Amino acid sequence: MKKQYHLIAILLCLLLVLFGCSSGGDSSKEASTDKNSKDNQSQSETDSTVKLDGSVELIVPASAGGGSDINARMLAEIIQANKLIDENVMVVNKPGGSTAVANSYTYKKEGTNNTILTWNSSQIISPFLNKNDVTIEDLTPLGTLTLDSYLIIVKADSKYKTLDDLLKAARENPQTVSIGGTGQGTEIHILSHLINKYGESDLKYIPFESGGETTSALLGGHIDVTLANPNEVKSQIEAGEVRALATSSQERIGGVLEDVPTFEEVGLGDIKISSFRGYVGPPGMTDEEIAYWEDVLKQVHESESWQKDYIQKYDLTSQYMNAEESKAFYEEVLNLYLEASKEMGLID
Repeated sequence: MKKQYHLIAILLCLLLVLFGCSSGGDSSKEASTDKNSKDNQSQSETDSTVKLDGSVELIVPASAGGGSDINARMLAEIIQANKLIDENVMVVNKPGGSTAVANSYTYKKEGTNNTILTWNSSQIISPFLNKNDVTIEDLTPLGTLTLDSYLIIVKADSKYKTLDDLLKAARENPQTVSIGGTGQGTEIHILSHLINKYGESDLKYIPFESGGETTSALLGGHIDVTLANPNEVKSQIEAGEVRALATSSQERIGGVLEDVPTFEEVGLGDIKISSFRGYVGPPGMTDEEIAYWEDVLKQVHESESWQKDYIQKYDLTSQYMNAEESKAFYEEVLNLYLEASKEMGLID
């Protein structure tokens, strides 16, 4: 009898062990299944990544050498170096019409996802001033990566040693001191107006097609002063060819520009303006395509090379805004510029 009980006990123990192993095996199998399911889901998301319509055209609305061109070439370099997309990226310069040529070209690519237009402050107001058909409402905001400032620049041997010297001369002899900038009715044009307004001066504004042309005109002695982003003239400053009299940045920039006073320091604190570097696509882009480019731009923004070789190198402010945030920001800037343009008599 004892043997029977002993045998039954052994059998019960074996059943418990087998049941436990079976349960443990099922639990492990479920966990593995869950993990595989997540991996498959992630793989599925990767597989469903938007397929571009061919090589990417990165459109620049100005000639080579200006701030937008530098921005575009750095963006293209980082995208390709880090293999963020599977297609080649070509920088295409389309100057003309105060950015209208590039804007229209991008608009005509409606329904495609491989044409990206660099987008800055000047492009927002220009269509309204020049009565062009394509405005920000016709394009697709994708993101913004950078905020920029402006410098008031003169030749190194200029008789104007300070901004006060310059404004005094423009005040005493209206329209005799020339100030160059990119485009008519652009952000730089608006900034020159604000300098005249708050500096109680009368500088004569002369528009050029690009920042590179403006700087060449300054170096050639064809204009007295220019407005430019730091990245457009930093090499000339380091070479001792030009000098900066003031910066629109809220704080001193530092580096080779550490001695340049801010607008606040020179009595122009009421001028609150900064350039931005963003990107838009043609109309008709899907939510998935917008999200695709948002992700690419964010990866560029977070890359060490972008922060070191672009933001730090050119004394910029790193600022990421996604598509929705960029759209709201562009609308805010547009309203500000429309108001200023009306004040200037550029629009009704």
